[in-house]
Amino acid sequence: MPATAIAQDPGTGYVVLNSYSQPPFVQAGEAAESGLAPTFVRLLRDASRLPVPLTLETVPRKRLELRLEGPRFQGLAVFLAPEFLSEEARAGKWSVPLLVDENVLVSLRPLPMSSPEDLVGMRFGAIAGHIYRVLGPYVEARKIKREDAPDHVSNLKKLCLGRVDFVVMSRSELAGSGGLAGCPQPFKWRSFPEPQVIVRRVVIRVPDARVTDRLLAATEAVACSPAWHAALQRHQLSTVGCNSPRSAQDPTPRR
Repeated sequence: MPATAIAQDPGTGYVVLNSYSQPPFVQAGEAAESGLAPTFVRLLRDASRLPVPLTLETVPRKRLELRLEGPRFQGLAVFLAPEFLSEEARAGKWSVPLLVDENVLVSLRPLPMSSPEDLVGMRFGAIAGHIYRVLGPYVEARKIKREDAPDHVSNLKKLCLGRVDFVVMSRSELAGSGGLAGCPQPFKWRSFPEPQVIVRRVVIRVPDARVTDRLLAATEAVACSPAWHAALQRHQLSTVGCNSPRSAQDPTPRR
């Protein structure tokens, strides 16, 4: 699953690497600054008040993982869930949740399902290189036919044309990519029988403990701020853990 990072030389600032290249994380044209990735970086910059800049850069997921697995990496990565990373890439301090996501089944017609066995014989629209833990064994056993596409919009277009029977994607990606497929029929989504919940967080790996603490505190303030909640709600998304008095504060740290 794709994500976002803060890089190496604190003298020149931290580069925030984002591997989600489609809406709602990254938007095109005049709406570019409204994507969740630039919105988060802007709010984090204001909340942390670091004396160096934070700069967003979008990179492929594999490159991000290689950076995190490298022993010399220093920085921050966002929109990640540790269970989807290798042990080396998980190293660092993890923040409170930024958003709660879920992998869901998307189809054109209602998809009754009490177990993956109900999908046997169907065509599954997948993303090349992605691992699907629940459906993988059925694909390997040739009970479900996997059809790969390069991205979610391409997959949804195939679904609209009847070339696959269902796709699997996160609710956040469906919220951002659904309208880009140009399908005249509405997409229907449903949870897996055992919901595949993804709690997206920030991992920080900075040598200076004071900077780490500052970024963790700023991330917590941003995650529970009205501005971030409004950005999530535009895509029918939300987060958790924002009921404490501290969570209600303005994201700008007090001096």
